[in-house]
Amino acid sequence: MNKNEIIRALIANNYPEKQAFSVAEELIHLDNSLLPLLNSWILKGEETDVTIEGFSLIELKNRYKMTYPAALLTMDWLKKEPQLASYAIGKGLK
Repeated sequence: MNKNEIIRALIANNYPEKQAFSVAEELIHLDNSLLPLLNSWILKGEETDVTIEGFSLIELKNRYKMTYPAALLTMDWLKKEPQLASYAIGKGLK
């Protein structure tokens, strides 16, 4: 998946163009274990769930009214900085 494909998918899902560019920049650096979920969302519109550090992607998405890409980025944060991310989510993500 390249950056332009991600940008097109984000814009098709109602992201403003400027935001799509910045979010795509973050999404291309997702942990490798999360890339298949991003690919499924882009290619098929599927929102696959995964649990990391006790947090479910779909539960976070619904609880905090996130888009699927935003929830994927949160899961990426949990993989890369588990203690900090878990603490922030536990405090209620702002």
